[in-house]
Amino acid sequence: MAELFAAGITTLDVLVIYSFLQVNKGKLTLALWTSFLNMAFPFLGFVTGELSAHIFTVWSSILSGVMLGLIGIHMLLQSDTPSSSSKQVSPFIIAFAVSIDAFSVSVSFGMLQMDKVLFIVASGAFTFIFSCAALLLKGRLGLKSGKALRLIAGFALIIIGVLSCFR
Repeated sequence: MAELFAAGITTLDVLVIYSFLQVNKGKLTLALWTSFLNMAFPFLGFVTGELSAHIFTVWSSILSGVMLGLIGIHMLLQSDTPSSSSKQVSPFIIAFAVSIDAFSVSVSFGMLQMDKVLFIVASGAFTFIFSCAALLLKGRLGLKSGKALRLIAGFALIIIGVLSCFR
C-alpha cells in the first residue's frame, strides 16, 4: 500500500508540468513516453537501492530516510519563478527531466526493500493518467501554479523519510 502512495506522490510533478506545456500533436505519444520513462528510471533506482542496501546493510534505512527527506526539502524550497528561456524545449526532453527524479526516489525505496513491481507498475499507471489528464484537460484543472502540489509532495516525502529512519 505504501508503494501506491509513494508512486502517486512522486508522479504529481507530471500533472503540474504538463498542465502548462503547449503540445498540439502527439499527446498520446508523449504520455506513453513519459510513462515508460517513469517505469524505467524507478527500475534502475530500485536495482541501485537494493545493491546499496546489501552494501550498507546497517545504514540503509537511515540513508534512504535522509535521501527522501532531502528530496522533500528540495521540493519545498524549489523556486516559483519560471525560467525566462526564449527557445522552446522539446516535450520529450521535458518528459526525460520530469522522470529523472523517479530514479533518486526509487533508490531510497529500493534500500527500504519495498515491492519493486508494484511501485513501478503504479508509477507508470499514475504517470499515464496524470499526463493524459494534464494534456487533455489543460485549462480546466484550475492549476495556477504547481506550488500547492509541490508542497504536498515535499511534505509527504519528508514524512516518509522520517518514518523510514525509525523503521
